[in-house]
Amino acid sequence: MKDKPIAVDLFCGAGGLSEGLQKASFSVVAAVENDKNAATTYKKNHPNTVLICKDISDLTSTELLGAAGVNSSEIDVIAGGPPCQGFSMANGHSRHIDNSNNGFVWHFVKWVEQIRPKAFLMENVIGFTAIDGGKLRDELLNKFRELGYIYADIFTLDAANYGVPQHRKRVFLVGFLNKNKFEIPKEKFGFNGSPFQTVADAIIGDLPFINPLPGDNKTSYAEAPTSWYQHMIRGNRKTLHNHITTNCAEHIREKFSWIPQGANWEHIKDRIGIKVQYSSLYRRLDPNKPSITMSNYRKSMIIHPLENRLLSVREAARFQSFSDSYIFEGGISSMQQQVGNAVPPLLANAVGKQIKNML
Repeated sequence: MKDKPIAVDLFCGAGGLSEGLQKASFSVVAAVENDKNAATTYKKNHPNTVLICKDISDLTSTELLGAAGVNSSEIDVIAGGPPCQGFSMANGHSRHIDNSNNGFVWHFVKWVEQIRPKAFLMENVIGFTAIDGGKLRDELLNKFRELGYIYADIFTLDAANYGVPQHRKRVFLVGFLNKNKFEIPKEKFGFNGSPFQTVADAIIGDLPFINPLPGDNKTSYAEAPTSWYQHMIRGNRKTLHNHITTNCAEHIREKFSWIPQGANWEHIKDRIGIKVQYSSLYRRLDPNKPSITMSNYRKSMIIHPLENRLLSVREAARFQSFSDSYIFEGGISSMQQQVGNAVPPLLANAVGKQIKNML
């Protein structure tokens, strides 16, 4: 542990941020998560991290660090993604400071103030910057700067630019104690002739067709990897987990069949009589492009590019850049939510490497 910088992950969820930090050579010694299913997933995949499944409002930094056997002076980075329900662009009526879901960011600030790590990393959805016209953003940055993180800054990254086969924009707040202005990691995909990873790169070719629905939680691969991304994400695994999907009614799957690749609900609005504003609803993915954002992909009814069904948990996990060795626990709706809420590990890895280099 002493050979690596030490991190603590608050609001760890299923573990995407921790996974990226570990791949960036951090030792994540402790984590906090209140959701029992997400905590079970986290613990299964991070057995060496001390995990406390508890509301962070009822937990002290002394308790957590004591359980992990480390002192506050040893912590290099505090990381975390406070719950984002109050920040989502889909919840315009709730994007204000007084929303109770927004209060968790101040718990994050409190822990930074108490532990005073060498750096902090906070992740959230892009709606975060719009709260009260940017008032919360400015208050947070001012508070961090008062605590000695003088060059604390906020920026937005698209996961697709870092090798994730999904356009997913996320906000990051990063600050270093008394020094350094964070330098955004170099974008490696989508520029200078380096193509984005696509839907086909992620899920077409090696995964079995799901028939009958909903599929099997443990099965075999259909073929050898057909892309660099599949080879990377599979490693040497022989068994496939979590390749299950929601078993929609036959009349719903018929509607799926009417939608061509890249189109959404607007293509069939006259046939089904719905009027919505969300472009992701009933979206059939285009295999030649990165996926759209995997947030609540079950509620949005995001459709497989070739089959007339919704995405499997494993397919969505691949779009998030979780390796196939990362196994999700709980009922299918919980697993879908865990995947949709996660920080893409490849994106977290890029940010984590940059922080490590600057410590």
